[in-house]
Amino acid sequence: MKARVQEISVVDKLKYLHSILAYVLPVLKQIYSDQCFEIGVETRAYGPKMDIIRAKMNSDEQMCCDFCKVPVFDYHRHCPRCLYDLCLDCCRDIRRSQTNVVRGEYAESKGPVVETNKDSASDRARLEPSAASVNDKLFPEPIDANDIGIRSLFPTWRANNDGSITCGPHEAGGCGSSKLVLRRIFKINWIGKLVKSSQEMVNGCKAHDLENGCSSCHDSRRLDSIGRHNFGLSKCSDSDGIDGNSVYSSVLENLKYEGIVHFRKHWINGEPVIIRNAFEPSLSSSWDPLSIWRGIQEIMDEKMDENAIVKAVDCSNQSEVHIKLNQFIKGYSDGHKGEDGKLIMLKLKDWPPVSVLEEFLLCQRPEFIVNFPLVDFIHSKWGFLNLAAKLPPDALQSEVGLKLLIAYGRQQQPGKSDSVTNLMVKMGDVVHMLMHRAEMRYLCPKSLQPEQPERIANGMAVHVNAHAPVQNLNLDMGEQSPEHTVSKSCGPSAGSSAELSSSSHSEQAKTNGVERSQPGALWDVFRRQDVPMLNKYLASNWEELTNNSQAMLSVKHPIYDQAVYLREHHKRVLKDQYGIEPRTFEQHIGEAVFIPAGCPYQVKNLQSTVQLALDFLSPESLRESARMAQEIRCLPNHHDAKLKMLEVGKIALYAASSAVKEIQKITLDPKFNLDIRFEDQNLTRAVSENLARVTKQRKVSCG
Repeated sequence: MKARVQEISVVDKLKYLHSILAYVLPVLKQIYSDQCFEIGVETRAYGPKMDIIRAKMNSDEQMCCDFCKVPVFDYHRHCPRCLYDLCLDCCRDIRRSQTNVVRGEYAESKGPVVETNKDSASDRARLEPSAASVNDKLFPEPIDANDIGIRSLFPTWRANNDGSITCGPHEAGGCGSSKLVLRRIFKINWIGKLVKSSQEMVNGCKAHDLENGCSSCHDSRRLDSIGRHNFGLSKCSDSDGIDGNSVYSSVLENLKYEGIVHFRKHWINGEPVIIRNAFEPSLSSSWDPLSIWRGIQEIMDEKMDENAIVKAVDCSNQSEVHIKLNQFIKGYSDGHKGEDGKLIMLKLKDWPPVSVLEEFLLCQRPEFIVNFPLVDFIHSKWGFLNLAAKLPPDALQSEVGLKLLIAYGRQQQPGKSDSVTNLMVKMGDVVHMLMHRAEMRYLCPKSLQPEQPERIANGMAVHVNAHAPVQNLNLDMGEQSPEHTVSKSCGPSAGSSAELSSSSHSEQAKTNGVERSQPGALWDVFRRQDVPMLNKYLASNWEELTNNSQAMLSVKHPIYDQAVYLREHHKRVLKDQYGIEPRTFEQHIGEAVFIPAGCPYQVKNLQSTVQLALDFLSPESLRESARMAQEIRCLPNHHDAKLKMLEVGKIALYAASSAVKEIQKITLDPKFNLDIRFEDQNLTRAVSENLARVTKQRKVSCG
């Protein structure tokens, strides 16, 4: 995988690196501005300082704010008495709650702060808050929708006249007596220098304008059903009165030929993308749960107990249940009945573990990873445009990486027991590739059958041919059928890479026949701009949507609660009364569905399915992810979305640092000097002089 990334041309690398810096720079500026403001407050309260104390933390440790519980990545306020830590956002909210504050008062800085630590004594650049630190944007604005409400919770917790803040009251976990002092985690001048370097490099290069969307797609307006064209816009649902209700789709071969440019023209606008024919449908037989279990057995030193208890989610009420692994695998094709004889729809949770899955893919299915759409850009470790991949290896980020999603499903299901993923929204981007699907052989009693099948948004009922072959469950490793035989060696199996690419139109025609007539999942994807209306609808109809009077976990942002699946009559109300409608489309074997950060979506499994999912964070989604971080911060501390929160600021810093180093390395390499130059020659010269100076300093220190 690493070698494949290295094959990207130098010119393309520079373009990608420049785009990373262009998208990351606004976030860096905001981080730096917030820090400059706090330095001004610190100077006003305590006088000029030669240093800001650095918190002692290991690289694999994570600090969280003791009030809002979100991760703290650098500057924060600390109580020297009770060790209470408060993030800068909470400091901002406390100051915002006061009505007697004069705008810009705290932003004055009476002196610089100079780094005196031994680890950077050779680089004593003075940290001076720039003129931007007294800008209106840096001073606390009036209370907005993302204010956490400290004033209403603790009316007596207020900022002092000089802007300093006393430790939180006992009810908030503090001591209520000592003043909070400013502390840091990174080197004191690192972010300021990073902003300067990024700004110079962004200004020194021309960026390609992607925000106007894809003219070729808009000109052709290819709105036929998915599968008739190799690429273009595909109509999702009946979109009378609603513009842009289409989705860009392409086959893997075209994507390899045209590169990522066309994809990014749609991605920058927050549009979902479908990549078809990622592998031959015939190869999906190696991805049924039984084959996966057998493959994992081959690579593990200790054999996995087939009676091991695993966690699953009951789709009827989203509760967590425990089930034996062999029972779940059997139910994948035969169905699983409860004590009352009703069919129970289950989704496997956290199996296999991430470490086991990665080893399984590397040893048993390497060809699928190599041919995964855009994997050289979005891979969790080596993806060139995956900002989360720039974090240190020991960084704690639970929502980034590969996952295997195994779920029961059935076309005609008794209403409440549908196999669904409730309406949800993620801070990062995600792609789901359908690896396997199987029709359940369980016959639902007539008394439990719905009166009519679920109807999709175009008014046509979905019909699925129930003739897919289903393998008998046999966990005995000695009785494998030929199609379930698993190689014991680590490496590509015969006929792997070539077979995974659908390179001919005849192969596509085959998938447009029987295979494409049997979708595995039904997707509804809303736009980012639909979220305010969606939240309004959810809040107004919460009791009806959840079938009980349970309180919303988030009054402001119920979309994060993931407690609702919108059915057809709900979507009609949204369209008629709120003017919003999701993109609705089916997913077939070998199709990868890319969902941008901030786009709410829900999924219904029309058959039992195995999805290979990959979380990542693209440069285009960073701004949206940062906006969502402010919303999630205001959720209750026990909210699941807060527990899975991405450290957007930390990701942005490491992504910028990596891009700056890589650009310097490329532009100053003699091998590329003849062909590659920044358009701003002064910038190229400045970068060269800077690198030469650093190299000279290293030689002096070493001597």
